[in-house]
Amino acid sequence: MKIEMKVLEKFFLLNSFLMGALCFSQQMDKRPTKESFEKETSIVNFKKSKSSGLSISEKHHQFGKSSLQWQWSGGGFFETSDFRILTKKESPLSYGDYFPASPTLVLSLYNEKAQNEAIKISFEKKGKEEAWFPIKLNFTGWRTIRVPFFEMSGNVPKKGEAIDYDTFKVSSSSVKSKGKLFFDDIVYSQYMDDRHPYPDAMVPFIKKDKQNGEDHWMPLIKDLERIQKLPLKTVSETEKKDLSLVEKRLDDTFNKNGGKVDNLTKAKNEYAKLNLVNGETVLGPPLVFRIEEVYSDKADASENNSKDVRDFGKSIKQIATYYLNSTDVNKAQIEEMFINATRYFLDQGWQEGACGGTRHHIGYNTREIAEAFFMMREPLKRAGLLNQVGNSLQWLFNLGKILEPENEFVANIDYYNTQSFYHLMLIFMSDNVEKQTALLKAYSNYISKTLALDNELGVFKIDGTSWHHGGHYPAYGMGAFASIPPIIFTLSGTQFRINEAGHKNFKKSLMTTRLYSQLYDYGFGNAGRHPMEESSIKSLKNAFLLMAQSGNPEGTSKIDTEAAAAYIRLWGDSDKANTNLFAANNVGTDVLPGYHVLPYAATAIHRRNDWAAIIKGYSKYVWASEIYVDANRYGRYPANGSIQINNIGGDEASGFKQEGWDWNRYPGTTVVNLPLKELEPNIQLLMFKSDETFAGAVTLGDNGVFGMKLNESKGANSEGGERNNGFPGKLKANKSVFSFGDKLICIGTGISSIDTEHPVETNLFQNFITDKSMPISSSESKNISAFPYQSAMQIVEGSGKWLIDAYQNGYYILSPNTIEIRRQVQESYNNKVSVNNISNDPKFTEAPVTKGDFASSWIEHGKAPNDAYYQYVIYPGLQKDAIESFGEKAVNDKSYTILRADNVAHIVKDNETATTGFVIFDSTQELDNDILKSVSVPSLLMIKNETLAITISAVQPDLNYVNDKEKKGYSMPVELTIALKGEWKLAANSVVKSILVSENNTVITLECRHGFSNQINLIKQ
Repeated sequence: MKIEMKVLEKFFLLNSFLMGALCFSQQMDKRPTKESFEKETSIVNFKKSKSSGLSISEKHHQFGKSSLQWQWSGGGFFETSDFRILTKKESPLSYGDYFPASPTLVLSLYNEKAQNEAIKISFEKKGKEEAWFPIKLNFTGWRTIRVPFFEMSGNVPKKGEAIDYDTFKVSSSSVKSKGKLFFDDIVYSQYMDDRHPYPDAMVPFIKKDKQNGEDHWMPLIKDLERIQKLPLKTVSETEKKDLSLVEKRLDDTFNKNGGKVDNLTKAKNEYAKLNLVNGETVLGPPLVFRIEEVYSDKADASENNSKDVRDFGKSIKQIATYYLNSTDVNKAQIEEMFINATRYFLDQGWQEGACGGTRHHIGYNTREIAEAFFMMREPLKRAGLLNQVGNSLQWLFNLGKILEPENEFVANIDYYNTQSFYHLMLIFMSDNVEKQTALLKAYSNYISKTLALDNELGVFKIDGTSWHHGGHYPAYGMGAFASIPPIIFTLSGTQFRINEAGHKNFKKSLMTTRLYSQLYDYGFGNAGRHPMEESSIKSLKNAFLLMAQSGNPEGTSKIDTEAAAAYIRLWGDSDKANTNLFAANNVGTDVLPGYHVLPYAATAIHRRNDWAAIIKGYSKYVWASEIYVDANRYGRYPANGSIQINNIGGDEASGFKQEGWDWNRYPGTTVVNLPLKELEPNIQLLMFKSDETFAGAVTLGDNGVFGMKLNESKGANSEGGERNNGFPGKLKANKSVFSFGDKLICIGTGISSIDTEHPVETNLFQNFITDKSMPISSSESKNISAFPYQSAMQIVEGSGKWLIDAYQNGYYILSPNTIEIRRQVQESYNNKVSVNNISNDPKFTEAPVTKGDFASSWIEHGKAPNDAYYQYVIYPGLQKDAIESFGEKAVNDKSYTILRADNVAHIVKDNETATTGFVIFDSTQELDNDILKSVSVPSLLMIKNETLAITISAVQPDLNYVNDKEKKGYSMPVELTIALKGEWKLAANSVVKSILVSENNTVITLECRHGFSNQINLIKQ
């Protein structure tokens, strides 16, 4: 035993020694991971050729105050082994392991004199060259590059594979070459998101597999060359006139003629923020973009001395504004400041053909720069800088994409939002009228053709939805809706106008925004990753006005009366001048449909008077929500058959507010009620699609029927495209909402889950209450104002139990369920914060609690239910007299009859219109119905019976997308066969694929597409 103990003691001592030695070794590895050449000792461990000179110089620098100067002649080189390679954990990756990342070299270099020579940057291992790439020296100023090792030449690693090179080397590529370069801020190797390093004229070999423009942000050399080689023609007088009109309209956007004032002091203060110093060049802090993606040692505070390109843009735009509005006596000094800032911008490497390492999502950060330089065209021209700056911006914004062959045109909402209007402006950043004209013609054609696309290549779909990230995404659409109308208006009335097809398709999507919003808010169901935030079309006031002022798509009227009518309804009270102008032009009333369907969003909207019910589902084709690394972390349920009832005041005025919101309790949804730690997914990004194709709605007249198969057991992540096993609770339900007149009849069957720990619930309402005394009512207590309050209401069939929420919406419960009611302070988490610390970003390690006062009610189905069900009716927006008599009204309401509610079908008849709605989940069985015998596939129908004639509205909701894997979304035809009892013939103007009458039955085959309702009229034979 003693011997064993001694052996163990020796083992632990040895182990401790080895571990200590390892830790000591790691602590003692003082080799730099990033070298900024701030000390003379920075190059002590650098080796060089005899024909090379190395020194620390303050003449040019990026971060810090100095850089490495290398002067060589002949076959010169320098090298170092004094560096350490960063691990993935040490590297700044915003999304952790979610997106592929690879070891990447980052460095900046400055060239004072362009030449037709090149240098080679290489990495060696044990004296053998392993990876390398060339850099041409035909540039001046700073250049920053990010080069993944797998993109280099030689014995390179695979994507994501670690490296272990031991020598970094820079050498001239010719024995005849000579020159001088400055190097700064070398990160020898860090892991970087593979999406971010971009090619440019210096490193054109990067992303060879993406050179077709798959990444719409990426400036392409081939597009730059298209501008450079653009054929120019003589410009006619008419073209010159229209060109001048377009340019004037653009100028009017910025020059408001507010009078001339002394702005010199203000301009000096703004200019001082740039910290520029005039010398041989205009020195200043590094002008950076996405600097957080590049490693910086915690002890190195140099990145705080940089100038973000967005901040720079804001400053020079402010200086430009001061210039335009300044008295003449001060203009010269302000102009000099602006020109100095321009020279700094160019010297920092923001030049034609340079990407600075990356330029992704650039349009969000360079708006002010484009506007500032456009506003200062004349001063730039006087300084001889107009074309150089113009070429830089045309490259930066990838203007050359408008010159692509038409068969390569692809629409993108980000482009419309962040670049489209600026492309129009940048056409005029040239002193060549022929070039301006050629580019404007191409631009008009590009915008016209891409706006007209309503297929898989388009973003404004055939049903009026606005697509991004593979689905209807109004939050992204808002930017496009704000940017495109100024384009249409600016080009209107000229030969460069947007053509009819493009104008019309865009207008349809813009006008559709008012259909899915109430009054301005479009609610949580289609909020993407922005739940309970500013989901609103309020910002589109000017967009609707400009569309009205642009004339109709056909070009036959100077005012678009439909857009004008919408503007008057939405904003007319605050704009009497335009309201009166439109009225004088016979603009009518904006009439909205009572029921509207967005098949590409699995959304239906039912409207009456001053309320709208927004009904939302999801499917194999439509994602449920977007859960992001730093947004909507608990957004699993907003499309589980949600029913959001908004009054004219919108979201907050209807009780929807984030503070304290229980993310399990979206109204109308059937859910497994989970703690937030389990509700939050364990990955950064999730856009869940089920495997079900059944989600959609059918409409007839002012009414409609929505249905969906809710199935969380299997599905896919649209964001990553990968399949997964769904959610562990395997929640399933067949859900429907029949919208007839002033009510919504809600039915759920087949509700099941295998989760034995957490209850399944169907939510009736969750109201934020502005005052604790704000009451709700029930059939058991007419005035529930106690706070807190908790009760359970047991329902037996025919008991006539009901509720009225805090916003005067009534709920009549038909099914024998337990109804839970709460009035309490609720604690929750802000949607942007991960309770499980999913993100690597330190700011998400804290989980701030939000609180709010809420009234809530739900139907309790219990844990792991099997074939549970519910039936209830919603009466939105009750008036005062209706509230007082609601119970009596609901009990005695004979306007509807539920004919069937099981896992085969939900069938409800609206007695007032003699219309029966069908949601058929299982088509293998015949239906016990007076008219409809069977259908070939799960489908939704409405049949209006007028004794000797019937009207059928039917839809097979399977969208059957083409290119679904590419998230492009375009419905292909599917067939639906309907078998009717009795002998019927088609009335005039009704079209079907086929109709067969036999043995007192009629069989009709329809072609369904896009989730649209097919309406046919039949006459009794």
